[in-house]
Amino acid sequence: MAPLKVASVQPESPSSADDDGSLPTIRPPSPPEVDPLLGYVIDGRYKIDAVLGEGGMGVVYACRHKVIGKKVAMKVLRADLARDPEVTHRFLNEARAASAVGNPHIIDISDFGQLPDGSTYFVMEYLDGIPLSQVIEPDQPIPIARLLHVALQLAEGLSAAHNANIVHRDLKPDNIFLVDHGAEHDFVKILDFGIAKVSFAEARQTRAGAVFGTPHYMSPEQAAGTPVDHRGDIYSFGVILYELASGRVPFEADNFMGILTQHMYKEPDPISASVPGAQEVPPGLEAVILKCLSKQPEQRYQSMQEVVDEIEKIHGGLEPDAVPEMMHRSGAVNASGGYFSRDGVGPASATAPSGPGRRRWPLYAGVGGVLAAIGIVVSIFAQGATVGPVPEPSKGMTERSGSPDISSVAAPEMQAPEAPSMPEPEIASEPIVAMRQVVLATEPIDAHIFRDGNDLGISPAIVEVTEGTSAILEIRRAGYKTKQVKVDGSEGRLSIRLDKNSPVRRSGSSSHRSQTRRSNSFGSSEIADPWGR
Repeated sequence: MAPLKVASVQPESPSSADDDGSLPTIRPPSPPEVDPLLGYVIDGRYKIDAVLGEGGMGVVYACRHKVIGKKVAMKVLRADLARDPEVTHRFLNEARAASAVGNPHIIDISDFGQLPDGSTYFVMEYLDGIPLSQVIEPDQPIPIARLLHVALQLAEGLSAAHNANIVHRDLKPDNIFLVDHGAEHDFVKILDFGIAKVSFAEARQTRAGAVFGTPHYMSPEQAAGTPVDHRGDIYSFGVILYELASGRVPFEADNFMGILTQHMYKEPDPISASVPGAQEVPPGLEAVILKCLSKQPEQRYQSMQEVVDEIEKIHGGLEPDAVPEMMHRSGAVNASGGYFSRDGVGPASATAPSGPGRRRWPLYAGVGGVLAAIGIVVSIFAQGATVGPVPEPSKGMTERSGSPDISSVAAPEMQAPEAPSMPEPEIASEPIVAMRQVVLATEPIDAHIFRDGNDLGISPAIVEVTEGTSAILEIRRAGYKTKQVKVDGSEGRLSIRLDKNSPVRRSGSSSHRSQTRRSNSFGSSEIADPWGR
């Protein structure tokens, strides 16, 4: 990378400069102090007019180009952070990452340089709009049409970034702006690539094991401190869509680690269960969202372009490919298989019944069927009660027709036949079998879980066990010792750590192997937190 140019910092009017011509010391703004850069001109071109905001890495100013009068925004790295070379590198990486994409949904970076005190800056387009976070209200879903409009643009922008080998890694509503673009409203702009990973970066941008990002929107692998690729952005995208559709994030807790733990182990609730009485989310859209939220990157979409294609299908009233897949995987998303086909896949039809009555219709139909069956049984018994022996012809019969002569036949004393007692219908009842589910996680995370010789895939896997019984599982991975685990459903979540196939050192240095472990009911396997917490 070419060395940064050192920009000049001058007051707009010479009369306001210090007598000795020295430059003011640049400090991060801390009200009620006046920001030292306000009113100054950077590099003879950018006059700083106001402070727009302050983030974790820098201060954003509203500026005006002195020559052409165009409004721009300037982000200046905080002076107290500029002394850290890694932070400076990451800050400039944001400028390079955004400018390398060249997509209208990615904020445009036009210039960058260095101030005399060592602080770096870059100039970007001025956005006259609001962040997506200001659109979201608690428990107030965004209308589906608006959601799809925003989601499609966001997916297209991320797809362009990924095609340029750039992963955002801090995608959240605060980093998504909605602006007016000509006659188009809610035009999406993605910004703040401050911790973006660029494949051509000269130096490693993240310290080993460091966790960067916002916990509510963080992927499981990012929460675990493991390497993150573009599929981490797909997970964060799913969290944002979940929040737009429901007014809530899928996972909430009282502390940072509580949120990260849920991202790693807990499956999201269906959106309709998250906010009872909220808008009806098309099952196709929910299937797409929940696929994005898959714990394993291999189970998510493998590119943002696939997500773009799926959203376009939903917009056109077609069934996205995620529907049959999520029906097959329904046990992993806290929903039954029929959940994703409950009302079709596209936006609700104007002729289709809506509201609570639609949800109750299958119940009404089932009750009606039972009542109809009972009615048929009763009618059969009633017909059987009127059947009896044929009476002999009486003297009141006419000779010619054999029909009774009503005028000459005295009415006999009629007695209603005693109806036979109707036996109570036998209702075939099957014994209710209680099932318990166990969520199994492994380290390494790509170890395969086998049950009765059947490969259940990699973790996290959901294992169903009949109450009162147990199941024997085998955890296998090349280069590691196979481990057997007995699960009986007494614990909802288990974490299994495999040992490497390496010779055991018998020297005194083996003390580093001592870790807190606990045996499960099988006795021979050891269960530990796979992330070493």
